[in-house]
Amino acid sequence: MAVAKRRPGFALWIAWVGAGALGAAVAASATQPGQEVFGDTGASYWVPILLATPLALLQFLVLRGLIGVSVVAAGMWIGLTLVASAASIFAISGWYFVVPQLVPRTFISIETGMDIMFTGGEYINPLLLGLAQGVALAWVFGRAGIAAWWVVINLVAYAVSLQLTIFALTALAIEPGTTAGNYVLPRVSLAALYAAVTGLALVAIVRMQYVSIKAHVSAASKGAV
Repeated sequence: MAVAKRRPGFALWIAWVGAGALGAAVAASATQPGQEVFGDTGASYWVPILLATPLALLQFLVLRGLIGVSVVAAGMWIGLTLVASAASIFAISGWYFVVPQLVPRTFISIETGMDIMFTGGEYINPLLLGLAQGVALAWVFGRAGIAAWWVVINLVAYAVSLQLTIFALTALAIEPGTTAGNYVLPRVSLAALYAAVTGLALVAIVRMQYVSIKAHVSAASKGAV
């Protein structure tokens, strides 16, 4: 069985948010202007994949330690997360290349077309990430519908976290910049809020699975009597 044990939902949620914040802090610190660990982050397609690795590893530990999924299942999560990160690089590049060529052929204005291009580009990564990780979760819990649900949750999580981060930064009069606070903090906040939403969904999935297993065991016990 892929899921071997269950832990309190709050502990799982806190660990998931912590993994998101810490993973983002590592990635942001490695790309902070003037202190880049990998130099120009756009110089190699491998750099964004490397930056996604700390978060994937931390989530691996949460899935393995607090949910009890098998090493293979948790490893599948890491692999598909990194594949999605790689795919999003090419997808975003293709999106920004194709859309400007299509806009002049449509009946929408250039300004609207540019808004669609930039807004759509922002959601490519959470879309592909949700799809890849959703496949892993669907395999772990044996429910194909989880994949579609996880895609929706990731898109909603990104939209909510982005708006809340912008609101908080505006309220605190913090402008994104090159200093540690102005560069790292917004990215960590965005990731933590993103993880807070997806973490709630993950807790719900685990609880539904637990209820399903409990009902199945109960029915089997009654049938055996």
